Amino acid sequence: MSKVFTRTFRVRWGELDATGTVGPANYLRYLMETAWDWGDVVGLGVNDSQMLNLFWVIRETEIRFLRPLRHHDVFDFTIWLVNWQRVRGTRCFELKRKENGDVIAQGTQQVVCMDSNTGRPAGLSEDVIDRFRLENPRAFPFERFPKIRPVETIYRMQRQVESMDLDVYEHVNNAAYINYAEEAAVQDVSARGWPPTKLAEANLSIAIRRLQIQYLSLAMWGEMLNISTHMLNVNDTGGSRYVGMTHGDGSPVADCILDWVLIDRKSGMVRSLPVELR
Repeated sequence: MSKVFTRTFRVRWGELDATGTVGPANYLRYLMETAWDWGDVVGLGVNDSQMLNLFWVIRETEIRFLRPLRHHDVFDFTIWLVNWQRVRGTRCFELKRKENGDVIAQGTQQVVCMDSNTGRPAGLSEDVIDRFRLENPRAFPFERFPKIRPVETIYRMQRQVESMDLDVYEHVNNAAYINYAEEAAVQDVSARGWPPTKLAEANLSIAIRRLQIQYLSLAMWGEMLNISTHMLNVNDTGGSRYVGMTHGDGSPVADCILDWVLIDRKSGMVRSLPVELR
C-alpha cells in the first residue's frame, strides 16, 4: 500500500488547446484521475466509497504551472496527503517529465469527505486515515483565497450549463469551471481588441502560470450562470485576473484567480504587453 502514489500519463492529441499545449482544465482532470486510482490502492476508490456511503467534494485547488506539456509528452503525476483534520484534508501533487525529471507543475488541493445519505460532512476513522498519513510530508506554499474587493470595470457574460459539463454525480465537473473562467478571460481580452485570432497573427498567446479556484456551491444542468471578470493587477508582461461565478439569484458558485503572462508562441519566451492591451 503506497502512501505516496504515482501514475504515468502520455499527453494525447485531444488534450491540447489552440496553442498546442495542455490547458489548465486538463491538469485538474489528470489530478482527479490520479486521486481515484490512488483511492483504489488504499481502499477508498469509487466503488469502495459508494459501499461506505461516502463521496468527496473538492473545496479549493491551487496549481502552479512551471513548464508546458505537449503532444506525446510522458510524465509522472505524484500525489500524497499533507494533513487531515476531522472531515477535511489537504493533499499535494507534482508532475514531472518522465525522461529527465523536470518539474512541470505543483499544487495543493483541499478536499472534504461527505456522507451520501445525509449530504453532510463525514469524519473518517483513524485506521482509514493511517492508510494515507505520512510522517513529515512535503508541502508546497498555499495561499488562502483572498477577499476580492468589488470594482467598477468588470466584464460580464452568461454561460448555460450543458450536459457535457456534468460528471457522474450530475453536477458541473470541477474542471469545467476552469474552462468557464478561461472563456471569460478570452472574451474580456477580445472585447479589448485582442481576440485569439489577433494574438495568433502576432505569434502571441496568454499562458496561465498559476490557477487558484474555490468551489462554493454546485451548479446543475440547464442553469444560467452569471460570470464576471476583472484584472487584479497588470505589469509589463502579464497580470492577475479574478473570475467570479454565481447562480441566477446571485449566490456564489465558484471564485477563480488566474495569474498569466504573455508569451511568444514559438519560443515560449515571455513578451511585453502591447501598449494598447496594457
